[in-house]
Parts: sequence; C-alpha cells; structure tokens
Amino acid sequence: MALLFNSFLIAHLYGNLSLHFGQIFIIFCLVTRGLYPAVFAALIGSIGLYVETHNPAFFINSILEILVLYALSRRGWVLLVADVVYWLVIGIPITYVFVIYFFGISSSDFIQVIMLKQLLNGVLVVSAASLLRPFLPTRWHRLDIQQQLPKLSYRIFELSMISILLPSLIITLILSNNSAKIAEQQASELLGVQADHYTEITRNHLTHHQRMVDNLANTFSWQPYKDKEKLEFLLDAQSQYPDVFSMLITDENGYVIHGAPQEFEDTLQGLSRAEKMVDDRLYFQVPYSRNTHYISDVFQARGYGNDPIVAISSPYFEGEQFSGIVQATLNLANFEKFGAGTSGFSVFVIVTDAKNKLVYASEILNLEPLSEFLPEKIEQVYTDELPLLKLSEGFFLFKNRVTEGGWKIYTLSSPDTLIDAYKNDFYNLIVSLLIIASIVLLVVQKFSKQITRPLETIVRHFSSNEPIPRKARSIYSSVEIESVREQLQQAQHFMLEYQKTLQEQVEEKTKELREANDKLALVSVQDELTQIYNRRGFDQNVKNAFAVSIRHATPITMAILDIDHFKNVNDQWGHAAGDQCIIMVAEEMKKRFKRDSDFVARYGGEEFVVFIAGGDINIHRQMLDELRLNIANHEIYYEEKIISITVSIGAYSVKDDLNITYDKLVSNADKLLYKSKTSGRNQLSAGQQ
Repeated sequence: MALLFNSFLIAHLYGNLSLHFGQIFIIFCLVTRGLYPAVFAALIGSIGLYVETHNPAFFINSILEILVLYALSRRGWVLLVADVVYWLVIGIPITYVFVIYFFGISSSDFIQVIMLKQLLNGVLVVSAASLLRPFLPTRWHRLDIQQQLPKLSYRIFELSMISILLPSLIITLILSNNSAKIAEQQASELLGVQADHYTEITRNHLTHHQRMVDNLANTFSWQPYKDKEKLEFLLDAQSQYPDVFSMLITDENGYVIHGAPQEFEDTLQGLSRAEKMVDDRLYFQVPYSRNTHYISDVFQARGYGNDPIVAISSPYFEGEQFSGIVQATLNLANFEKFGAGTSGFSVFVIVTDAKNKLVYASEILNLEPLSEFLPEKIEQVYTDELPLLKLSEGFFLFKNRVTEGGWKIYTLSSPDTLIDAYKNDFYNLIVSLLIIASIVLLVVQKFSKQITRPLETIVRHFSSNEPIPRKARSIYSSVEIESVREQLQQAQHFMLEYQKTLQEQVEEKTKELREANDKLALVSVQDELTQIYNRRGFDQNVKNAFAVSIRHATPITMAILDIDHFKNVNDQWGHAAGDQCIIMVAEEMKKRFKRDSDFVARYGGEEFVVFIAGGDINIHRQMLDELRLNIANHEIYYEEKIISITVSIGAYSVKDDLNITYDKLVSNADKLLYKSKTSGRNQLSAGQQ
C-alpha cells in the first residue's frame, strides 16, 4: 500500500512540491507489527518516491523517521510530538543538505518552503495515522510488542491537536495553492508588461540617436561646409547628447576627417592614415553601398578608446554624390535607463543585439558585455508555467521580446518574489498551530491534573528529594494514595540522610578530580618552557581555524621558524643558555602575533610555527620579516655573556586558490624553511598558492 500510494497517489502542490501519503501505512506497520517490518515497509514504500522524484533523501528520511518514532514511542512519547521532533532535529537538516548539494536549488525562500513542506507532510501523515489507528482491527496487532505508555495528558493533547491539525493543514494547503497560482499569473503579466516597456525604451533610445545622426548628415548634404565648420557641428551635437560616447565624420573613401569630443579630435591628429581608415567597418560600408542609415550590432571600439559600443551612421552627399558618413557611438555603460522594476517586484533586464551579443544586463546579474547570451530553458521547479533559466547568480523566471532590428529584451525576476507569499502562508500556519497547541496543552494539563494531581504531587516531591507533605493538598486524594504517602515519607527520610552524606563525599572527590584534570589538560597542549602552544595544542586549534578560513575564503599564512646553528649555542654556552634563546624567540613571537586569529607554538626543539589568518598576505610576510630582524637584533644576557642568534623562516600563503589540505600547507612551509637554510640562513623564504 505504501508503494502504491507513493507511486500513483502523490498530491502535487505548487511547482514541483508534492505531498505523499504512503508513510501512513508504514506507521500502521510500526504500531501493529514492530520495528523490523516497518523498516522493510519503509524501504519498499520509498522506491515509489524515488522513481517519482529521483531523490535518495526519501530513503534516508523514511527509515530514520521510523527509527526515531519507534525509539520515542517506547519511551511514552505520542507519535505526533515524536514526529515533529524528528523533522525539526533530523529530517529538515537532511532535506536541506540534499536540496543544496544534490539539486543545486539556490532560492533561499524555496528551500524554506521545501523544508516546511516536509515538516507539514510528516505532521499530516502522522495525524492521519493516529486518527485512523483506533479503527485498525485488533488481530492486526502483535501482542508481544512492549512500549512505555504515555501520560494521560499527552494522550488527550494528541487527540485534541489531531482534530485541529488535519482540517487546518488541508484548508491552508488548498488556499496557499490557489494564491500561489494567482501570484504566478500576476508575475507573468508584469514580466510581459515590463518586457514591452523595455522594448519600447530600447527602440526609442536607438531611434532618438539615429534621428540626431540623420539630421546632422542632412545638414552636411544641404550645403557644403568647410572642415572647420563640420567639426563645430560635430562637437556641438556630441555635447548635447550625453549617451553619445564619440562621433566622427569620414570622406567618401572611409577616411576619418574629424571626431568628437575634442579629446577624440586631438587623438586623431596623432594617428596615421591607415589608423584613420574605417572602410572595413559595416557602419561605413552599409551607408556607402545602400545610401541609408545603419545601426550596428555590438562591437569593440578601436582608436579612441576600446569600450564595447553600438554604432549609428548615416551618409551625407554633395549633390547626388556620396561624400562620406556621420557616425555616433553609444557606450553600453550608458544603458542604465533599463531600471530595476516596480515596487514589491524586482525586475532585472538583459538586452542583446541581433547576434545575441550582450548589450546590457542589470548589474546584479554579473554578465560580461559583448559575451554571447543564449539562454536555455531548464526544468521548472519553482512554478507551474513560467519559463526558467539559470545564470551564475541563480535561477530566474523570464519573459522576452524582440525588436524590429532583431535586438532581444529579457525581463527576469527571482522566483523568491512568488514563493515568499507561499512561504509566509506556511509560517503563519505553524505560528497559529503553535498558539493553538499552547492553549490546548494548557487546558489538557488542567483537566488531567484533576485526575492525576494527588499521585503526581507525591512523586514530584519524592523524585526531587523534597519532604513529602504530611497532609493531602488536593481534594482528589484517596485512601490508597494516603497509604502510599505514609510509606514513602518513612523511606524518604532515610534516603535523604544517605544522599546528603554521599553528596558531600562526591563533591569533595569531584573537586579534587577537576583540579587534576585542569592541570593535565594545560600540560597536554602547552609548552612548559615557553608557555605557548606545543605541537599538539597548535595542531588541535589551528586545524579548526584552518578549516574555517578555507570555508570563508580567508587569506592565511603558515610559517615555520628554526633557530640557526642552535647546536652551537648549546655546545658553546650550555643548554640553559639555549633555553633562554628559545624563551626569547617565543616572547618576540607573542609580541608580534597577538590577535585571536594568530597562533604561535613551539613545534619541537628549536623549531617554532606561526599560523596567521585574515588580512593581506603581504602584511603577513612583512610581520614575519620584522620578527626575524627583531630576533637578530636582540641580545640575550646570560651569566655576563651576550648571545645573539638568528632564525630562518619558511612562509607559505594561500590567498585565492583554497584547494589545499592542512598537511600540504605545513609541508610547503617546511620546504620554504629548507630553502632559507640552504640559501644562507637568517632570511625569509615565502611562497603562495
């Protein structure tokens, strides 16, 4: 039955969300036949869900849910509470891992909806199973199954909540589904309207500048002007149109005569004739061959600047003879008039030319101008009908339009704008149910206590070692309860005396043991001579700090220091003098590296190690070199003698490429230390990945 329900009777919600009810029969199996048959049923039932969704998380959640329900129910938990605990503590984290790492869903709102749906699905299934459980035939139950009975108040609470949960969940899911579909329809209409709007903006933007170029070309065609006069017209036109990056005039051969702004004109004066020829560009060839204006696709500028531009050109004539072109370039950076949507619904814009080269994209999309943009629709997971595409920044719903010139306008919006209301419905339902559960629990406890209060009072006092009252405090007491009270009072008196003596002994021994453990813990991670970390303490702390740094892409440096010719110090002045040198090096390291993210340690003998996280790796190296110089300049006074030492340092940093293990980081630093040693000592050898 679980397999059949999970394969053919899945209730589809919004997008690719669905409810599955096969777990009802698995829970029936758990309460009637025991753990192992239920686990077997969970395996069989999960096959249907896997075939439908290709999600292996259902196998894990289904089996773990049964194990947790079994363990908690044997301890007297009611199924509803046990299932809520499972999903909050285990089920939802497992679902989150699979959603993030196996399915690549980037929408945080949709992830929340998926996890809330899993929680509500579990509650719905357990509620249905608990409601139908009394109707199961008695012969289905194994009589040898033993479990701890729940408290009376828990049983009343479960039945009350189930009566509220089932209709509330069903009504909320139906209403949320309907409102989500309405929101999707509104989003589709808005994206279409925005696409039309931006198409019109694009058309007007290009037409506005095309008319300006046509008017200037017509001006040059009406009567002949001297080159100086043409330049004045050109400079004036360019200054009046802020979106125009540059303008130029050519002669009939494609040779650039003048340019605007003035900086462009000045640049032209320094170019060779070959560099001023644009006869190979379409914005010259089309007006030349067809005697009409031309709007180009996106291309890379040359000569004056190298930005991606759109060229608009128009021919001018002397009489009937072609005399050259007037051309204006629009810088793509000035397409900022493609705004970011409407209030309450963020819309992003992508504009491509007829060859699908990117003209403009909203800044948040992080798309490179002039790159080829060929969107590919992917399988929809967020909505029922709107198309979906994937960019580096995540998934987006979209609509598109095409202008007369073949330019394409895409309007995009995050699915979160649709899912937010759906998510809020779930949150509102959960909050409402929590409030109702609190009220029901309060009423149920009051009612059950009227029945169980006398016994609970005695048990509570006895278990908490408080004196049992000599007289009944409830009108619901009885002769049997009072007899138990008297016997427990006598037993409690002897027990409390014994516990008091035992507690005093335990506290004394515990204090002694704690002091010994504190001393032992400190000795195990701290170098006795220098009072800094030893190798064990350093590795324990730095491995965690290293993992955090790699996870958050924080620059790090690992450095290994070795005292040069330390054996000579011990041989010449003795081991006590050598100890003073080691202490001095440790003190200098503590002075230099004292942030919470810095770790210093004596790695063994005369070898030390430093781990630095955060900041600039160049500053890391500077601090290490300053440490080396301070040690070299430091004089150690020992028995009226002055001892000077130097250190060699190998430092390996990780800044951008964070694909490295901790052992490899230490190994690389050690290799650089060897390089410092073999290169003459008293120096810093640094490298980075």
